[in-house]
Amino acid sequence: MNSTAHSPRRTTALRIVAVVLTALALSLGLTSCSASPRVEGTYTGSAGTTLLVLKDDGSALYSYKKRASQETGSGTWSVDQDVLSVYVDSLEYEIFANTDRFDGTLLFESDDSSWNAEIYTLQE
Repeated sequence: MNSTAHSPRRTTALRIVAVVLTALALSLGLTSCSASPRVEGTYTGSAGTTLLVLKDDGSALYSYKKRASQETGSGTWSVDQDVLSVYVDSLEYEIFANTDRFDGTLLFESDDSSWNAEIYTLQE
């Protein structure tokens, strides 16, 4: 009887394949849990006078309604290590928000003193 179905070499190879597949499945599961949330969409500011649009292609639009006029701008956005950064030309500085506990709202802040921190809510 010369069966290779239960040979030590084949059993070891199957164990290695099982360990590698298990490790791969676990690492993919951990990676998907730590991925940044999808933040694309249209947001309105809590002050009621601002609008921020984050597009899928990484572009951004910003609008701020003043008393007699409307200020608009365009730019870009990105997420790096749970920090959403937005730069639009009408602001001339970067605004940012933490996305690690994203629930449809973002508190945008800036290092520039002319920006007032404001909560933006994703519109459906």
